[in-house]
Amino acid sequence: MDMQTMKHVDRLAGNPLCVALRVYDVLRSGGRARKSAGAAALPKKIGAAGRPPRIAVIKFWGMGSLILAAPLFYSLRRTYPDAEISLITLGHNRGIIELLDLSDRVVYLELPESAAGVASRIMGLMGRVRELRPDAVIDLEYLTRFSTIVSYLSGAPVRVGFHSWDVWRGNLHTAHCAFNPYWHVTDNFLNLHRALSGEKGVNGPVRIKLNGEEDREAGGLLAAAGVGEDERVIAFNTNASTMALARRWPEESFAKLIDRVMEAGLGRVALLGAPEEAPFVGRVLAMTREPGKIVNLAGKSSLRGLCGILRRAALLVTNDSGPLHLAGALGTPTVSFFGPETPVLFGPRGEGHATLYRGIDCSPCISIYNAKTVRCMRPEPECLTGIGVDEAFEAVRRSLGADG
Repeated sequence: MDMQTMKHVDRLAGNPLCVALRVYDVLRSGGRARKSAGAAALPKKIGAAGRPPRIAVIKFWGMGSLILAAPLFYSLRRTYPDAEISLITLGHNRGIIELLDLSDRVVYLELPESAAGVASRIMGLMGRVRELRPDAVIDLEYLTRFSTIVSYLSGAPVRVGFHSWDVWRGNLHTAHCAFNPYWHVTDNFLNLHRALSGEKGVNGPVRIKLNGEEDREAGGLLAAAGVGEDERVIAFNTNASTMALARRWPEESFAKLIDRVMEAGLGRVALLGAPEEAPFVGRVLAMTREPGKIVNLAGKSSLRGLCGILRRAALLVTNDSGPLHLAGALGTPTVSFFGPETPVLFGPRGEGHATLYRGIDCSPCISIYNAKTVRCMRPEPECLTGIGVDEAFEAVRRSLGADG
């Protein structure tokens, strides 16, 4: 099931389910409508006496968002050192979860390719979530009603999540805070930690679990493509996840930038991409002047191998996407393109990162209020097409240093 279908199902089925659960919640409380508490309204101590607390965190969508949520998990571990922390997520996140040291347990929802069978998979998920018997649930989703429903049906007495009048989710959380579009998403996640514990979470570097296999895989792929050990590698990610494909800088612009980089002798260009993105990467490759000199790794590496490629690369040039945040966690410098989304929320943090963003009057146009759906009011997305190849090339040169 693709992302657009999931958004559609969440909108159509989520609202009535939230209404039904809200009515049930009111009836269960004797007809008194319970109001959610604001941030910092819950006691630090959660769970029953005599055993460690059990905390479940829900984050279904977004490889990049899971990376950016890592400081929340680290903060939970500091505040509740004895807690059993579980993560509830989608099965296709298995690769990134294996790279991140986030939780003691993971509960996966394996979605089928088609809508058939979704209901039975969700029922199975709910059974496994109930078996966790969580004392508290933190719902990291800010787009969907499904995560709120899972939070409520988990049976946890404490449920923390984001609140918005524009995306009504049944008031099913027992404590909430706003999602602030002027804060980085990591800070928004950490605010949920504060809503649960009353303590400020701590931001810090994301830890990737490396074991040497990533470097061996990357080295093998690059060597097979004829890349010398001393050659500078510049990685290009021309894709964005299906959450919002409109975040992609035009493929023609990518092709021209690649040509400029190669003509200037700045390094060996390597194209990245998941297996399902390989056809799109192939189109970009075909637009370049010397495709035979470009290393096309789309669909050839595992996620761990991608880590090795990013560690080997001197620079990643990328759209707003998961590999951008993975590169940031690995310490690889980046040049990234933003337009429909804002770097205020999702831009890489720390030194060595250049974000290209025009900030025209209608940008950003996707938000938590429209489920990251782009409805461009212009004949073309000028927020991205307005970022010129010359500007991007200069950003690449600066990122590579004066010798570039």
